[in-house]
Amino acid sequence: MSKPVTVCYICGKQFGLHSIVVHEPQCLKKWHIANDKLPKDQRRPEPRKPDASKTDGSKKADDTTSANAQLITCENCGQTFLSDRFSVHKRSCKPQDGGKSSRIPASSTDSSSPPIREPQTISRPRTVVCYLCGREYGTKSISIHEPQCLKKWRIENEKLPRHLRRHEPKKPEVMSITGKGAYDLDAINEAAWKSSQAQLVPCNNCGRTFLADRLIVHQRSCKPKKPN
Repeated sequence: MSKPVTVCYICGKQFGLHSIVVHEPQCLKKWHIANDKLPKDQRRPEPRKPDASKTDGSKKADDTTSANAQLITCENCGQTFLSDRFSVHKRSCKPQDGGKSSRIPASSTDSSSPPIREPQTISRPRTVVCYLCGREYGTKSISIHEPQCLKKWRIENEKLPRHLRRHEPKKPEVMSITGKGAYDLDAINEAAWKSSQAQLVPCNNCGRTFLADRLIVHQRSCKPKKPN
């Protein structure tokens, strides 16, 4: 008999009843860090934990709905992401109108529209994107994370229905840009990000994309639209 699981109302992942107590405070802390890095017009109010007194099935649906509400839609491609992944995605996803930004330029002749100020760029340590989950890690941490992430990927992939199982992703190969073995970190991150996005699966009902393990949780509460 499988152990009962519950859904994190912040990230939508499944955890055991004991693990969720440890996970949720850490997940909320991470949510605050990622939310503060977003431009002010994209920041969201802190998610509220659904009523825990409801029955298990109803609570899971509420938790999943809460987690889905944290997703941000990219104005360029329409895909949805958690805030920490959205910032990475934006680096490689360009507008489809020839590279023009969707923001209103400060020099606009329309005096009725106040100019939109671009957020100030804050320098931070260089990070590397995991080709499996799309998250960012320090240059030293990534070598520890990726083997663990691949192991988790294999376990989750085996739990999926056969029609949703994917071929194991291969780590992208990026050629060195100098004879001394130096690499273009931006090129590495872009290739890794595209690899992680290839793991996303669209929902047949709403069209939003999810990692395969989250798609199953999402579809429990996402029902087909009734015909008019």
